[in-house]
Amino acid sequence: MESVRNMTNPGHVDGDTIRGNIAAGYEEVGAVFRGFFERNWDTGSAVSVYVGGTPVVRLTGGSRIVPGGDAAPYDDRVIQLVASTTKFVESLCVMLLVDRGLVRYDDRVVDHWPGFAGGHAGKERVTIRQLMMHRAGLPVFDRKLGDEEMFDLDARARFLERQAQVPELFQPEPANGDWKTQRPAPPQAYHAVSRGLYSSELVRRVDPQHRRMGLFFRDEIAEPLGLDFWISLPDEMASRISATRADPTVMMRLMAGDVASPTASGDPRYALFDYEISFLQALLTKPDSIPHRALNCLAPSGVAPTELANHPKIRACELASSSGFGSADALARLAALVAGGGSLGGVRVFSSADALRQGLETEDTYAVDGMMLTPVAFTQGGLARFVATDAHGTVSIGWGGAGGQLVRFVPELGLAIAYVTNTLGSRMAMNDPRGLALLDAAVRCARELA
Repeated sequence: MESVRNMTNPGHVDGDTIRGNIAAGYEEVGAVFRGFFERNWDTGSAVSVYVGGTPVVRLTGGSRIVPGGDAAPYDDRVIQLVASTTKFVESLCVMLLVDRGLVRYDDRVVDHWPGFAGGHAGKERVTIRQLMMHRAGLPVFDRKLGDEEMFDLDARARFLERQAQVPELFQPEPANGDWKTQRPAPPQAYHAVSRGLYSSELVRRVDPQHRRMGLFFRDEIAEPLGLDFWISLPDEMASRISATRADPTVMMRLMAGDVASPTASGDPRYALFDYEISFLQALLTKPDSIPHRALNCLAPSGVAPTELANHPKIRACELASSSGFGSADALARLAALVAGGGSLGGVRVFSSADALRQGLETEDTYAVDGMMLTPVAFTQGGLARFVATDAHGTVSIGWGGAGGQLVRFVPELGLAIAYVTNTLGSRMAMNDPRGLALLDAAVRCARELA
């Protein structure tokens, strides 16, 4: 096998650790990816990069995690839970409804789902834009969801209708419709699990065929593009899953009251920002906090919390914000679809680029997020906009998932990237050093070739 580092021509990479293809000029991405295994940062992972709709990097590496079984290669057939990276898919489904004229971001949710407000005056005023921007004031529930709410969509809808807002996390939009220049910036709190539940019910009611979001996505986006990605995974696909394994280092230290050493090691996986430490402390030790309530909201029968991520019930459940299963290449192709204005490989999914442009519009300023404890700029279609600290101030748009999953695209370069891993880190998704290192390398390569 020729080393990824030494490849100077497009070609196939095949060996014990790294497999796949990489184009000339993108060797740095391969070198960064290989480094994860050399440093034992990954057990198994994958990265895909597209530029102008064409794949330039498709790499997998390491081993699957198979509970109770022998290790198997983490190859291009592997799919896995990608957590909140699923929100990228959820956002595309809502953008497609906008593209087809079925909804507008200005619409109130009750315009399409009359029972949504449940008699709560504030909820009556929630717009689709506010829901997608995490400004609906609905990041938590009054109790955990059991089997009925998780698997019966009608029971779930009734449950969602009863939920009240957190008053301090909601502010109605201006009557004049000028949502982009609100001062001060409206409150927001990341709807980690809840947004996907509300948006799924919205899709089910707006879609002329009344399909659940997972089926809507498969029919309208995934099947036309041939994507390995599902919201609610069919049983026949279960044999392709890699389970996940959490890195307990930071959590163990925080639970022991040690907040200094995680940031002192020099290892970027543990160089937590202060807001990340505060978030993890709230998540782990403050049951009444927004982080704890928002993320510990599922209680399927017979499943311990520590087993949930790798349990069959989570892959069977329709959780459009948090339980998608798929590959890095599928996510990268979705990002390439958006970067390409709604078409990819000769397949047009969106009628034009207009709905995508609308979905990527952002506000001028953003408040500190009540869940993540730092400002995060979300577009009205529900994706996040990031500005890099490089010399170009490179803008990337997308999101990530717990443990380090990442999907983003860079509009000015027509570049799309996704990274997924079965070895879960401790940092917030937008800060995991692995995906960010791959993104930075891909951007540098694309700029040099341009």
